[in-house]
Amino acid sequence: MHSDKIYLCVTLDHFIFIINSRSGRNKNEVLHKIIEHETKALHLSSDIHITKQAQDVELLVKEYINTPDTYFIAVGGDGTVNVLAKNLVKNNGVMGILPKGSGNGLAKHLHIPKNIHHALVRYSKKRIQTMDAITINDEWSFNVAGIGFDGYISSLFGKDGKRGMRNYMKLIHKEYKKYQPINMEIAYGFFKIEKPLLQLAIANASQYGNNVLVAPNANLQDQLLDIAMINKIPVAQLPAFFMKLFSGHVHRSKYYSAFKTNQLKVKTSEPAHFHTDGDGKGMADAFEINLVPNCLRILY
Repeated sequence: MHSDKIYLCVTLDHFIFIINSRSGRNKNEVLHKIIEHETKALHLSSDIHITKQAQDVELLVKEYINTPDTYFIAVGGDGTVNVLAKNLVKNNGVMGILPKGSGNGLAKHLHIPKNIHHALVRYSKKRIQTMDAITINDEWSFNVAGIGFDGYISSLFGKDGKRGMRNYMKLIHKEYKKYQPINMEIAYGFFKIEKPLLQLAIANASQYGNNVLVAPNANLQDQLLDIAMINKIPVAQLPAFFMKLFSGHVHRSKYYSAFKTNQLKVKTSEPAHFHTDGDGKGMADAFEINLVPNCLRILY
């Protein structure tokens, strides 16, 4: 008699952690050890990499992308998320976030815990959703992009090696008075708006980070961008405006107005700074902005 043998092929989920060496205040070696300890405790297979530049991330994605049941975890802030996500969009990879940056806007929108153990317990359930993204002049953004003052601040923030919310607010306080609104011509659908603005925020998610809710009703899956137009606020009114930002009631401010669309074009009266996910991208006087639907798979 011949006995039939059944062979079971078991695939092991594998987590690739990508630590941004310049993100937040955490020591890379400490983060490495904590992640190593927690993944072992949860019986998760993992590789942990500390990267110094965007090219390192691109190479890691190429190395692991064809490995079955692999999940890429960005360890850092929105800039780290951006670098990893735009590589995974091209390759249909799956991303998670360990929020260790100075703002962590996308992670906060997704309610990802800052505690590494708690975040990994969630990720071990392997719940995946798809989300939209933004392109602005062919630059990818997954959380919030912007033109004007926030772009200008993003171009300066961290240049002196100091990050964090406190230093961000100090920089705003230093630069705000001298920054002049920029005339913007905004075209979307059959509509056109012309007005001077402090900044134009293009939001896929709800906040810049640190619970600064520039688009409280933003939805990562609605295939619409929340466009926030912010006028220059008198200095005496800034505390009240920031209270509305932090409380999710910014729409009640007379200095704020918003609309939803999936694409728009913006022309500025002079070259304006712009940013994607908090990283300055230089200056331009014409911007083409599009929503890219359901393009990124993300753990939540």
